[in-house]
Amino acid sequence: MFCVTIEKVIDMYTVSVLIEHPVQSLDTNFDYLSNNKVIEGVRVIIPFHKQKIIGYVEHVKETSLSKEKLEADAGFKYQYISEVIDKEPLLNEELIELAHTMSKLTMSPRISCYQAMLPSSLKPATNQAVGIKKQLVVHALKEGKPKTKKQQECLLYIKEHTDILLKDIPYSRSLLDNLVNQGLIEIVEKEIYRKPKFMEHVPKKIDLTDDQKHVIHGIFASHNQTSLIHGVTGSGKTEVYLALAAHYLLKGQSVIVLVPEIALTPMMVEVFKQRFGDQVAVLHSRLSQGEKYDEYRRIKRGEVHIVVGARSAVFAPLEHIGLIILDEEHDASYKQESKPLYLTSQIARIRAKTHKANVVLGSATPSLETYSRTQIGAYQLFELPHRINQKPLPKVEIVDMIEETRKRNFSIFSLSLQKQLQQTLEEGNQAILLLNKRGYASFLQCRSCGDVIKCPHCDVTLTYHRDENKLKCHYCEYSILPPHSCPKCGESKMKMIGYGTQKIEEEISHTFNHARVIRYDVDTTRQKNSHLKLLEKFRNHEANILLGTQMIAKGLDFEDVTFVGVLNADLSLNIPDFRASERTFQLLSQVAGRSGRGAKEGTVVIQTYNPDHYAITCAASHDYQKFYQLEMNYRQLAMYPPFCHMVSILVQSKKEQATYNEAKHIKNYLDSHLNNVVILGPAQSMIYKMSDLYRLRILLKFKQDKEVYIALNALNDYYNKKQKGKVTVICDFNPYSQI
Repeated sequence: MFCVTIEKVIDMYTVSVLIEHPVQSLDTNFDYLSNNKVIEGVRVIIPFHKQKIIGYVEHVKETSLSKEKLEADAGFKYQYISEVIDKEPLLNEELIELAHTMSKLTMSPRISCYQAMLPSSLKPATNQAVGIKKQLVVHALKEGKPKTKKQQECLLYIKEHTDILLKDIPYSRSLLDNLVNQGLIEIVEKEIYRKPKFMEHVPKKIDLTDDQKHVIHGIFASHNQTSLIHGVTGSGKTEVYLALAAHYLLKGQSVIVLVPEIALTPMMVEVFKQRFGDQVAVLHSRLSQGEKYDEYRRIKRGEVHIVVGARSAVFAPLEHIGLIILDEEHDASYKQESKPLYLTSQIARIRAKTHKANVVLGSATPSLETYSRTQIGAYQLFELPHRINQKPLPKVEIVDMIEETRKRNFSIFSLSLQKQLQQTLEEGNQAILLLNKRGYASFLQCRSCGDVIKCPHCDVTLTYHRDENKLKCHYCEYSILPPHSCPKCGESKMKMIGYGTQKIEEEISHTFNHARVIRYDVDTTRQKNSHLKLLEKFRNHEANILLGTQMIAKGLDFEDVTFVGVLNADLSLNIPDFRASERTFQLLSQVAGRSGRGAKEGTVVIQTYNPDHYAITCAASHDYQKFYQLEMNYRQLAMYPPFCHMVSILVQSKKEQATYNEAKHIKNYLDSHLNNVVILGPAQSMIYKMSDLYRLRILLKFKQDKEVYIALNALNDYYNKKQKGKVTVICDFNPYSQI
C-alpha cells in the first residue's frame, strides 16, 4: 500500500515596504512577510537593523511558497511585519502616483513626497500619536412623560438641541441618569471633530462688477485650462473665487483654494466659511495635531468639498476636483525649500490634468514667468483693472532717505511719514507699517576692534531680540545671551547696529501720540491662533498701527486703513538674486494695496535710498506693464527665466575642502556631458556656511531639459546613494532662493 504525502499549500503575503527615513540611499523597497492580507497604502511597524521603525506599504503579493523557499530564491532571510497601524490606506491611487511623479521631477526620495502630502500625525514616521476625539452625546429616545417637572424641562431641552454634548446640558447628571433609567434618553459616546477657529466677521455682500462677471464667465467656458486673473489690489478677486467655487460645487465637483501665507489663511477661511459653511475644511501648519488629523479625515471621507489652506493643501485628498485656485500666485512661499523641492503651481497643474480641472492663478503682481505664458497663449489672461468700489488706487510718495539726512533728520521715520502717520492717528484711522526684518537690532558690534557677534554654525550675524534678551540666529535657531564684553578683544564697548520690528515698535511709542501698536511677525505669531487673535484686535480697533514684516503685505483687508508706510524698501532690493527687483516691486505694490480699500482714500510713503530704481518707481505709479517690460529686457539680456530653465545644484559638506573638491568634479562632469547649457560656478552660496555645512552652488541655464535630467540623475545617484553622505548634492529645479 502506497502512502502519498500531499504538501500543504501555505498562504502568505510578500509586502514591499518603503521605510521612514527620507534619505536617497534608502529610497528603495524592502520586502517583508505577513500571514495576513495587508492593504497597500497603510503604515506598518517593521524590524530594521535591530530596531523597530515605521514604513509605508507600496505593494502586496500573495504567494504559496514557503518562507524557506522564498529565502532560497531571494538569497536573504525574510522578516515578518510586526504590526499594521492603519485600517485603510492613507492616500488614494492618484496621490500615490503623484508622489512617484514628484520624486522623479524633484529627485527626492519617495518617502519624502509621501511625508509632504500627509498631516504630521499621519506621516509614515509617526505612529498615530493623535487619536479620535470622543465625547458623550445625549439623545431623546421616545415619547413619554418624565416623573417630575424638572425632568420634563430637561427632556424638552434635549429634544430642542439635537446631538447635544453631555457637558453642555445645564442639568445635573443625577437628573439625566433618572431619564436614562426611564428609557426616555440615552447617553452615548460619539466621535467629535476638532474644528479650527476662524475669524467670525460677516463680510459685506458685494454685487459683482461687469469686469468680475466677464472673468467668471470666461473661466466657466474654459475646460482643463490654466487662467491668470491679473487684478489690481482691491479689485475683488476673492469674490470671483467665491463665485467660481459655487459654480463647481453645483456641478458636484470639489475646489482647492491656496494662499501663500498662514497669515492670510484666516481671512480666506472666513469668507469661504461664511459662504459655504461646513463644506469647507482648512489645512495649514499652525493647526494643532488633532485639528489637522480631523480636517484631513473629513476631507478623505468626502464630508467637505472645499479645502482652503497654505502650500501643502494642494495635496488635499479630494475626489472629483473641478478647480484649483492659487491666490497671490507670485509668492515665493509656494516653493517648498526642503525635500521634495516642489513648485505648488506645477503640482496643481498635474492634479488638474488628472481630474480634467481648471487652474486659476490670481495676483495683482503676477510673476514674470506666469504673465509671459499669457502672452504666448499658454495661459488665459483675465484683467481686473479697477477697484470694486471705483475708488482710485492710493497715492504713493517716494522719500529719498539721503535727502532726509541732509535735512538733519536722522530718525528712522522721514518727516513726511511722521506727518502723515500722526495725521492718520488723529483722524481716528488706522495705519500699516512694513519693515521686512524682525528682531530689535541687526547685530552687536565692538566699538574698539569692529568685530561682530556671529553664529558659530552659520555664516551670519546674530540678531538681537530684546523681549528675550538674546542674540539669535534666524537660520539654525542658535541663541546666546548678549556678552558684556567683546569675545575677541575683551573691551566692553559693544554697540547695537541696525533695527528690526521690535526696535520700530519701541520708537513708535516715543515718536507718535495716540499710537497703539500691534507687532505682527514670526516672533509674535508663533503660538496657536496668535495670528488670528492679533488680526481680530486690529479689526476691532484695539490698535491703530499694524507693524510687521512681509506677512502683512498681502491679503489683509481693513477698511479703516488709510495709510501705509514702508520703512526700508531696499532690504529686498539689495539681495544678490536675479529676482530681487521683481520681489521688491511685488512687495511694495502689495503692501501699498492695503491702503484705502474702504470708503476713505489711501496714501502711501515709501522710504528708500534708491528713489530712482524702476522697481520702486513702477510700484509707486501702480504700473505693472512698465515694470514687466523693463524687467523682461534685463532677463533676456542675462538669459534668466522665463527665457530659460534653471537648476541650482547645491554642493555641501561639513568639510570645507571636500566641498570645493567635489564641486570642481561636478563642474567638470557637467562640462563634459552637457551641450547648449550655460554652467555658472561653483561659487559660494549667499550664506556660505549654514548649520555647520559649507555650501557651494552651481547654476545651470538651458532650454531643453532631457540631457540635463540624465546628467543630474547620475550625480544624484552617486553622491546621495553611493557616497555615504560625505558630500551631498541637492538639485533644485526652478529655484526661488539663492540663500
